[in-house]
Amino acid sequence: MCHGKEFKASRQRGSGRAVKIAENERRPRIDRLLFGLAVACSAFLIFLVQPMVGKRLLPWYGGAPGVWALCLGFYQATLFAGYAYAHLLIRLARVQLQVGLHALVFIAALWALPVLPGESFRPEAGADATLGIFSALLASVALPFLFLAATGPLVQAWFAGTGSRRSPYFLYALSNGGSLLALFAYPFFFEPNVGLSETGSGWSFGFAVVGAAILACGAFAGSRNEEQGRSGDPGPPCKSSKSALSDAILWAALSGVAVVLLMGITNQLCLDIASVPFLWILPLAVYLVTFILCFTSESFYRRGPLIFLVASASILLPFSEPAFNNAQSFTGFQSHPVAIGLHLLLLFASCMALHGELYRRRPAVQLLTSYYLWISAGGALGGIFVAVVAERFFADYYEVPWALTIWWVLMLGLAMRDRASRLSPGTPFWRRLGVFSIAALAILSMLWSERFRSTDVIHQERSFFGVLRVLSADDEKAPAHGLQFTEANLRLLPTAYYGFAGGVGLTLQGFASGSPIRVGVVGLGVGTLAAYGREGDFYRFYEIDPAVISLSRNSEYFSFLADSKAKTEVVEADGRLALEDEERRNEPGWDVLVVDAFSSDSVPVHLFTREAFGLYARRLAPGGVIVVHVSNRHLALSDLSFRLANSNGLVAAELSTASVPQLTTLRSRWVVIARQSEHLEALLSSVASASRALRLPQNHLGVAIPTRLQSKSGPLWTDDYSDLFGILGSPKI
Repeated sequence: MCHGKEFKASRQRGSGRAVKIAENERRPRIDRLLFGLAVACSAFLIFLVQPMVGKRLLPWYGGAPGVWALCLGFYQATLFAGYAYAHLLIRLARVQLQVGLHALVFIAALWALPVLPGESFRPEAGADATLGIFSALLASVALPFLFLAATGPLVQAWFAGTGSRRSPYFLYALSNGGSLLALFAYPFFFEPNVGLSETGSGWSFGFAVVGAAILACGAFAGSRNEEQGRSGDPGPPCKSSKSALSDAILWAALSGVAVVLLMGITNQLCLDIASVPFLWILPLAVYLVTFILCFTSESFYRRGPLIFLVASASILLPFSEPAFNNAQSFTGFQSHPVAIGLHLLLLFASCMALHGELYRRRPAVQLLTSYYLWISAGGALGGIFVAVVAERFFADYYEVPWALTIWWVLMLGLAMRDRASRLSPGTPFWRRLGVFSIAALAILSMLWSERFRSTDVIHQERSFFGVLRVLSADDEKAPAHGLQFTEANLRLLPTAYYGFAGGVGLTLQGFASGSPIRVGVVGLGVGTLAAYGREGDFYRFYEIDPAVISLSRNSEYFSFLADSKAKTEVVEADGRLALEDEERRNEPGWDVLVVDAFSSDSVPVHLFTREAFGLYARRLAPGGVIVVHVSNRHLALSDLSFRLANSNGLVAAELSTASVPQLTTLRSRWVVIARQSEHLEALLSSVASASRALRLPQNHLGVAIPTRLQSKSGPLWTDDYSDLFGILGSPKI
């Protein structure tokens, strides 16, 4: 900025005039570059550490989606702590002292690295997931995250003190741009190309560099502040620095509702609509884009059109979701792509309105840190509400309808207070009545959704691991994680993917001709495989979700465990952790080890690594086999399984079977794995014999032996490296 005294002096020096003016014109651009890079890079690191740490924690808690929700709740709370810390620094200390104190926090954060939780945080079987996750995050991530979280408000306040005439709020848009870049960089660049440990090391190096840049911003702001103090420059003009409590509550409410909508819609998309890999990225990207647009310019925000879009999406959405009890419906308007599109449209329009109102009500720069503090407080409350409160008190994902109800109250209330609005005081009654009627229709449409009113649901509950429903349905082909007939003569029939004509069913029948066997099953479902149990057999199921265990043991709903002729046992733990415990205790091995711990089409990555398959092999009895369920609409798991088997010196083959309604069996694919070729050949022979005994058509059973290329050059996942993007394949069941 060119001050009056400097300009006068440059005129007196004649030829030096042009040089002096150019220097002062360049300085603001250099300022913006330095401060912009610091803010964007810190946001990049914040959003990079979230999936990175989540990936480390997921295997320890069964790959449950609740891990992401708890992590997001923790990050929102830590973001609030960082903003509160920045607010206190700005209020209580001069710039030089702020930089000094922030440097101490930086040193402490460096001491806390690396951010990836160590093996000491691996939970014991049956440990409380919420407490364990929060403890790991608090010890490993909290300090570095707090330092970076404070960057946004601190750097913006420092920038405002440099004398720049530009509003510092543009830095918030840059911050969200950095977040958006990290959001796509992790799954599409870092995860496919860099191991988790290497990513963690690179993050630590980046943190050190960005931290130094942040402190440089503070040092620069301190020097400019002193310069302005000597020259008597009062700095940029500002509006009133007074803020009413009602304004602060409104900031928090607008931010909190946006976070609840983000997390709620993400849950609905990923768990109930379509478990497509990376689908969780889209809602978060939409959320960040609304922040970027709104905080770049107020011209992007138009309340009226956004209210229309929210109303339209809310009314149409319940009619677009695939039928609640028949997710195979893909025709017409009722389809997955339409449902996903309307969910994202609803999120975009609602968050654009919320963030647009936030930016429209931004205070003077003197209240900047207070403003961000209240925004983060709302986000923290919203995140904790979805991650902790809703899980314990809601039986379904009711947070979206409730958040939209509050959204309508906020938007209509603000519109009625706005003199430029068509709902301002003095507008015709009929206009208000029409808008309120549309709002009521939109809310009722969401609450009248099939998912909330289906008469076929006879039991429903929500846990850390998702929503469980028990339905009474006439269509045995309806997709489910477990199906049992209520008629006495059919009650013991294995069904769905586990029917007599399926790959796992044929495998177990092949073993049935011999002596009693030991069967381990990773993933309980409703205990369908227990129907194959004979006198003397022993079946042990590993299940991490206590709600699933409770339902499978409730004979009012399912009785496979209770009716089995074999001795059955259920271990409440992640299957891999439980198998590791058995190995340490030198327990006898398994004749058949079934791996089927899927949540819809999502994959528990920690069960598909080289180390995991090595563990499965060590837990086999002599002549034992591993049977892995690889049916999936989005991921090509067969080649991955072949490579994992080969990397452990094992041999594998794929069994694909058609649907056989007469034998209550759905189409499925399984990979069978043995230690030696003769063991695999014996297994395939017994499977073929079982198929012939059931008088199945010759083309019913397909056996695929992997080629040398498939076995040795397919994707190889380890505990340190996995790449979902690399195994995306054509839909196969």
